[in-house]
Amino acid sequence: MLIQTTSGERCVVKWKGTGEGPLGNAVEWISLHLAQLSGIPVPTPHLVRVKADLANHKQDPEINELILRSLGINLAVEWIEEALPFTPERAQRIDDTMKRRIYCFDALFLNIDRTDFNPNIIFSADRMVCLDFAVLMEIKMLMNGQIAPERTFLPLVRRHPFYRKGDEMLLALPDIHSDTIHEIIDSMPGEWLDDPSVIKPALLSGLTTILKNAGPILRERLRLLDEIPLETLEARNARLHANRMAFEAKWPL
Repeated sequence: MLIQTTSGERCVVKWKGTGEGPLGNAVEWISLHLAQLSGIPVPTPHLVRVKADLANHKQDPEINELILRSLGINLAVEWIEEALPFTPERAQRIDDTMKRRIYCFDALFLNIDRTDFNPNIIFSADRMVCLDFAVLMEIKMLMNGQIAPERTFLPLVRRHPFYRKGDEMLLALPDIHSDTIHEIIDSMPGEWLDDPSVIKPALLSGLTTILKNAGPILRERLRLLDEIPLETLEARNARLHANRMAFEAKWPL
């Protein structure tokens, strides 16, 4: 939903009342800041306080229900004017250094939501912007306490639009100081977390470890990615169907 803040900025709200709830906001808040500090162009993140008076009788009742489930602080991101979708032709405007930077960042944090089917990249005038950072699995697992083998996610990372063989690529490693990580985590609203006093220190420790060891982690991950065959269209459709069934079982329509 596109809104205008009290300061006059136009933003897209990422409702905390949808899907996984506030966890999605929390993961994307951290991820957007880390991506920005890694030199990746992203929409500017904002915190917006949603009040009940945003719901009104002129809107779809389902929108009003969503608003009322999302009262309090929500993530919002900058509205990109006159945005154009990703195409192979527009992708030629992205230089190799930026492609490598995006691919290495996504591989390091296991971003499973940037694939050749859905690059989550838009263009506006001379600007390229990467979108949707809510499923960086390394960050998500640090927050929800769940652990899954990295091989679970690598087939999707292998579908990255900027994939190239690891032995053909110079690594692009984020250079983010631990104090900066602490500031980002501290800026995240506590109401998004079940227990901020536990989750925030664990997140700081986990992210510091990942970034400190980014080189070895990324080299090994790129090696594993090179061993994974590209998913077929049939396999992709079967996976999407299974995901949809699991979602509907968890969140009945």
